[in-house]
Amino acid sequence: MAQLTPDWRARFQSFLSERISMSLATASPAGSPRVADVYFVSDADLNLYFYSDPASRHTRNIQRDPRVAATMRVESIDWHDIRGVQVEGIAEQMDDPADRDRAWRLMCDKFPFYESFTDVVAHLGMYRVTPHWIRWIDNSMSFGHKEDFDLVER
Repeated sequence: MAQLTPDWRARFQSFLSERISMSLATASPAGSPRVADVYFVSDADLNLYFYSDPASRHTRNIQRDPRVAATMRVESIDWHDIRGVQVEGIAEQMDDPADRDRAWRLMCDKFPFYESFTDVVAHLGMYRVTPHWIRWIDNSMSFGHKEDFDLVER
């Protein structure tokens, strides 16, 4: 696995800041995979934040089993342009008001229309995905090029 240097961290931060949605995978009670697309933001530590209805299938799955996977990518029909990020980590509903406020500001900075959603978001849960593993995929370097990073200190 590669080391997450400041240059790599900056590359991930830049890429994530340019994406608007992530495909979030959870496991059903029976262990079947489930996926949902959600708007997201990220911070300097590469944590991912999203709002969702606490009654939705993916958030109920998170309450039961917080292990998740997610992908963010560039859409392209040309294989040379395929670039993306894969993440594995732990998702949790955020309850601390200061953490929620910070994530709210990130969300409003990236998606200004959220400012007009305050009544709607008041009924939603704010969730954080803390990545433990992250992969960079970049076919512009070579077909199937990838770099893996373990973010958990051992």
